[in-house]
Amino acid sequence: MTPGGADGLDLVAVSRLAMSELGADAVLVECGGEVAILGGPADDELLAAVRRGGDGRVMSTGDGVRAVHVLHRTAPDDPDRCRELLEAFTRHIAVMLGRDASRQDPERPDPDRDGVLAVDDLPLLPDAVTAITGRVAEMMQPLTGATSAGITVWDAEHGILRALPGAFGATDDVVAASVTGPVTNQRSATSRVLTTGQPYLSNRASGDPGILQPYVEIFEITRILSVPLNNGGRRIGVLHLVNKPTDFTTDDITATERVTPRIAIAVELALAVARMSAQQRLEGVLTAVAVAVATGRGVEDGLLPAFRQLADVTAASLVALIPPDSPPLLCRRGVRDPGLEQRVIADGRTLGPRSHSEFPRTAGDPGWTALHVPVELRGRRTATLAVLRRSAEPFTVAESDVVTRLAALVGLAWATEQYQRQLAEIARLQERERIADELHDRVSQILYAAQLGLDTLLERPDHAPEDRRRLVEIRRLLVGGDVAIRDVIHDLARVPGTHLGRRLQLEVQAVEEEFGVVVHTEIPDDDALAPVPRTVADALVRVAREGTVNAAKHAGPCRIALTVWVDQESVGLSVLDDGLGLPQTRWLRLRGSDGDPDGSRGHGMAALRGTVEDAGGSIVTESPDGGFGTRLECRFAL
Repeated sequence: MTPGGADGLDLVAVSRLAMSELGADAVLVECGGEVAILGGPADDELLAAVRRGGDGRVMSTGDGVRAVHVLHRTAPDDPDRCRELLEAFTRHIAVMLGRDASRQDPERPDPDRDGVLAVDDLPLLPDAVTAITGRVAEMMQPLTGATSAGITVWDAEHGILRALPGAFGATDDVVAASVTGPVTNQRSATSRVLTTGQPYLSNRASGDPGILQPYVEIFEITRILSVPLNNGGRRIGVLHLVNKPTDFTTDDITATERVTPRIAIAVELALAVARMSAQQRLEGVLTAVAVAVATGRGVEDGLLPAFRQLADVTAASLVALIPPDSPPLLCRRGVRDPGLEQRVIADGRTLGPRSHSEFPRTAGDPGWTALHVPVELRGRRTATLAVLRRSAEPFTVAESDVVTRLAALVGLAWATEQYQRQLAEIARLQERERIADELHDRVSQILYAAQLGLDTLLERPDHAPEDRRRLVEIRRLLVGGDVAIRDVIHDLARVPGTHLGRRLQLEVQAVEEEFGVVVHTEIPDDDALAPVPRTVADALVRVAREGTVNAAKHAGPCRIALTVWVDQESVGLSVLDDGLGLPQTRWLRLRGSDGDPDGSRGHGMAALRGTVEDAGGSIVTESPDGGFGTRLECRFAL
């Protein structure tokens, strides 16, 4: 046995890796009486320690023909772990030493010359990555006798190994996805083969320290042969062939290595096609959302189909739009994991980490990966878009980019939906204003003209008492109808949700336009009026409307002023004019006294007084007897 030459250099590399993993000072490989000192000092002390053995510093494994000795100048902290790793490396080195590169079986059939993946079979290319493991198993069965296969590929972007679909004939996605993780455990045959570049075989997989036993059990592996996949000097993954009816031999390794370059090319082609197909479908998700936003579809109607499409493309089990303080919008796919879903949603509510993943802990556990992306509206984070994948395969840069862009479209969808609601509200308000204008310009004016006509008739003294009472009653009904119509106009013209100051200004502007008058206003700012309850605000607006309308209609040419004041205890409003004032008889009518002969104004003021008192306020009207000017004032406690 010579450590020189091509095989010798490989043996040195594997031995040095073993020394590094074991934390040893030297490794010796013994075969047929020859001893090669690899990865450590070749001194007499080392050889003497190996011969003595049993002093806690030397560990040895082997079958007497082939053996590996490891020297620790200081006893290792975890001897059990060291012994398990040593057994794994010893078996791997034994496979290397047992190979006879010159021996080939001339009767062994050559695999299909057309290759693993037919490049010109375009309809099958998009699904190539899901079918390639089965194709390889079919191709290798007559060549080696293996009944199934598994392909794990090296993901350089994330530094992990991951299994392609259909690994070892498993149809359960959870089981297949569990063969994913970092290259850290050298007891794993996959990790060692990828790290060393050297094949491995075991015909007693159960109990083999060089193979992770939970996977032996879950995939029911009895025999296994693992060979690195190299393409143009690049190591892209590992091919596993399992469960040959008879023992694997080194001839099987040689035969497999003859075709692995073609398999490696096919695997890379399948992965490239899968990436392009996924990218195209991901762009389709963005296009669908953009179209939904442009056509004005609601957030829920437009986003849920896109979320389902995103879940299909990324193999996600959950896509969630998570506002901080309201129920999330969820799209689920496949098997649910309520506990994991709650964790992802909680992370989204607290604006948790952008991404997080957990590799499989046991065989059959796929691990998981979650991606969180903020959704912003006008520069403020309003929600989190979370995607959960029930496998430890991290999200690619392309997937993360699409989810980020989708989050931006979600923000745009929200903004568009708000805009659509605002447009609908504006249209509704415009329709209310149109109806209010129609009532004012037509119905209200007709009623007012009828009142004037009745007033003219009532001024004639030649009516019989019964006829006069009838005319007074008709006029009272007209006045009541006019008040009711004005209430409807007032309610229609009122802008819901507008601040009190703005509402008062709108009422004053309406009166100015309606009667051609000018009203001087003194109204505090919105902050000062913010404590005013809605019921009180509605009453104040009603008083402002009625007070300015009465001054414009009955005070003659005059100046009108509306003043609002507010302090910690109360809020009040007054309407003052310097017009004709009210004679005593009109004043009595305003108060709703028994002396009112025709009720010409009493009904309107009585209704206004009821509105104010219902809101917890008081109202007074003052006018000097025979003088000029009238003041209408109301006050409410806060």
